[in-house]
Amino acid sequence: MTSTPPMHLNPIVVKIGGALLDIPEARSDFLDRFAEAAHSGTPLVLVHGGGAAVDRHLDRLGIVSERRDGIRITPPEIMPEIATILVGQVSTQILSELRARRTIASALRLADDESITVERLARHFDPGAVGTVTGGCATLLKSLITSGRIPVIASIGMLDDGTLLNVNADDAASGVARAVGARALLLLTDVPGVLDSNGQVMRTLDAQAIKEAIRKGVITGGMIPKVQAALSAAADAQCPVVIGSWSDTRVLSHPLDADTIATSILPPTAIETNESRSSTLVDMASRTLA
Repeated sequence: MTSTPPMHLNPIVVKIGGALLDIPEARSDFLDRFAEAAHSGTPLVLVHGGGAAVDRHLDRLGIVSERRDGIRITPPEIMPEIATILVGQVSTQILSELRARRTIASALRLADDESITVERLARHFDPGAVGTVTGGCATLLKSLITSGRIPVIASIGMLDDGTLLNVNADDAASGVARAVGARALLLLTDVPGVLDSNGQVMRTLDAQAIKEAIRKGVITGGMIPKVQAALSAAADAQCPVVIGSWSDTRVLSHPLDADTIATSILPPTAIETNESRSSTLVDMASRTLA
């Protein structure tokens, strides 16, 4: 069963989606490693999306799903359908597979922690029932973590009046990371990290280094939006965002250790306060402990 986490150690928030949810073999392999990290005593929080499952469900209902600027346009009347899939199907599947690995977890919605505040997402167009995390202290999540349980969170938010909101999973993960005071937020991929021109993993990046690597053509293609999203998430979460391989247990259990192969994107505060980029990731972690 999951070990009780050390009381001095803040959690690691892990966001998953895409193939890790949709391909059974990939999901099983990932959860093997996730459970191993949990059994080692690492306090974890798992935030998941489930866009592909939602798309399939809406297609079966004959509902056309529109996206704009990467946001799913969400008419309020389809929110119960989205919540049904993310909570009733995706969360339940993850919880079942974690239990099979003797890992203690609790499946819940973002809305279940009333101390996490969510507001409607403001855009130049009307996205419908779409929300964003604006703050909070994660009282419920912290109590679950302290008890040794792993919160498995579907990104369904709720306004004070009970209105359900669809929250982007990346946004939910960065909001949760900040609310729980996470040591790190993990954005897992099928590669070990962001690679330099020699094919080696760049261990630490900040805004200036990312800009320069893109300008020189070192970071290209699909990795450009990934590192830009990670930098934005680091600013929101106020902790390092780690891009690493889901197949590496060390990334899950010790993402900030100097010998863990992954890329850590530092939050802008580390730059604004003129922190030395040569500081070790372990030192960075120590500043985010409770």
